[in-house]
Amino acid sequence: MMVRARSHGQGALRSRGLLRHPLWSALLRYSHYLVLSLLGYLVYSAGVVLLADLMQYLLDALGEGEQASRSLVSRSMAGMGLQGGVPTIDSARTVVPVAVLLLVLLRGIGYFMGNYCIAAASRHLMHDFRLRFFQVLLVAPSGYFDRNTPGALVTRLTYTVEQVAGAVTGALRTLLREGLVVVALLAYLFYLNWKLCLIFLAITPIVALIVTRVGKRFRAHSARIQASMGEVAHVAQESISGYRDIRLFGAQSRQAWRFAAASDDNRRQGIRLALLDGLSTPLVQTVLALAIAALVWVALHPAVMGSLSAGALVAFLVAAVQVGKPVRQLTAVQADLQRGLVAADDLYDHFDTAAETDSGHIDTQVIQGKVEISGLSFRYPPEGTLALTNVDLCIESGETVALVGLSGAGKSTLVNLLTRLHSPPANTIRIDGTFVEDFTLAFLREQFAVVNQHPVLFEGTVRENLLLGVTRPVTDTELHQALDSAAALEFVQHLGGLQAWVGSGGEGFSGGQRQRLAIARALLRDAPLLILDESTSALDYAAEHRVQHALQQLMSNRTTLIIAHRLSAIAQAQRIVVLDEGRIVACGTHDELLQREGLYAQLYSGDLSAV
Repeated sequence: MMVRARSHGQGALRSRGLLRHPLWSALLRYSHYLVLSLLGYLVYSAGVVLLADLMQYLLDALGEGEQASRSLVSRSMAGMGLQGGVPTIDSARTVVPVAVLLLVLLRGIGYFMGNYCIAAASRHLMHDFRLRFFQVLLVAPSGYFDRNTPGALVTRLTYTVEQVAGAVTGALRTLLREGLVVVALLAYLFYLNWKLCLIFLAITPIVALIVTRVGKRFRAHSARIQASMGEVAHVAQESISGYRDIRLFGAQSRQAWRFAAASDDNRRQGIRLALLDGLSTPLVQTVLALAIAALVWVALHPAVMGSLSAGALVAFLVAAVQVGKPVRQLTAVQADLQRGLVAADDLYDHFDTAAETDSGHIDTQVIQGKVEISGLSFRYPPEGTLALTNVDLCIESGETVALVGLSGAGKSTLVNLLTRLHSPPANTIRIDGTFVEDFTLAFLREQFAVVNQHPVLFEGTVRENLLLGVTRPVTDTELHQALDSAAALEFVQHLGGLQAWVGSGGEGFSGGQRQRLAIARALLRDAPLLILDESTSALDYAAEHRVQHALQQLMSNRTTLIIAHRLSAIAQAQRIVVLDEGRIVACGTHDELLQREGLYAQLYSGDLSAV
């Protein structure tokens, strides 16, 4: 199955180097956590080295009196005047048990401090990214939502952000902890015998080459996994939101196939990444094993053994073997790190999304509601067909105008341009003589009250939903009056009144109840311009009769645009504008349009069922 293309190009992803990635700059905001984590891991790595060094001290004590010990433990004790240069069995009986307990405690404190602080930094970063991405969703232009499905956006807000946190928590933790352990062990090996240590350093370019090559492939596969996961979320979201239609039309098998195909693509990409991950670690292990084998062969040479005590030789071999584990973990961290970086790349591509253009400067003006549209042509990007062509329309203040036409005629587009949900061409729409682009977006939209065909209710109380967008103080009496006018008071009181809980998306409310609440919300907004987009389509005739009376009062002295199928709503209009393929083909009253026997008469004869 073809994976849905990303809405943003991947040029930015390819151009960002590992060390120049902006993720690290964002993480530096929590540098205090990183510094504390680094200190913790330094303590932890010191504990690892000293435990190996303690082995040298113990073996040198067993060879009592033979030669002075080069162990760090022995030298530290000698520096404090606690023993001589040669460790003895008696001193080891006390020193070794106490040192083991202290070093284990030291390692534990360092381990906890490093892990906790790096996890705190990553959680803060995840919170920042979620807020930043959500802010993009709040201010992005409408075209952004046309290019990105809701499922893919929710996936980025949850799964993708979690991937970034995983990279920081897992990968960065391993890089710091195991990286410091490797550095500490190599420094200890160099201290014991720098010539033998060169054998280990000789394999560094080989390991680096493997890590670099594997890292590039990890990143490519991680990007494909990210895209395929977005497709899985898209199909799932589509199927969940449209489950009624799926069942009514018997489309379960089709959706099951689509989801299986998307999930299978994600599975195949994941298996390829696992294959790469599985091969890289054994490859590095083999290189390390060859280095250790060469090290043992050289170390056991009489010339080398003569310069080292038995304890130093054993400590050297123990430390050399210990290097293998952290190096393997550093190699294995590639998968998590690249997944996290690809996830961060995806988020940063969306962070770069420009907000709605808001170049207006007028935010205080008494609006009467006269709308003038001249020479308006509009096409949806990128370079789609014209949705509106050379539209000229003047709506006087307080006038009620109905927009009718076949589906796709441009009715909703015209309304969206008026409210600047899509940016209209400059100098084509004026309100009270002022071009709409000269108003600030917030002020312009405050002048509109909108009732849509499918109104959105938000999780919260009925009161909170009614007061959405209302900035003035509102009393309970006004709220009850608005509900009563919208024929909603009875069912709201039955549910528990103004504090009744509204589920996500109006869950538990019928379509008619949601529309009546939306009408009450519009009544409370008290704006000079009113848009009714199929505002009574979900009401029965009894409820519609009551609501129409409230709408008649609401439309009084307000400029009103009506998009409706029902004749009862259109009959209230003083003028009817007929649109066809983005052009105004007729304009007049109901009777005038019927006499012309044009498109409106054809729609009317079919009871407007084709609109």
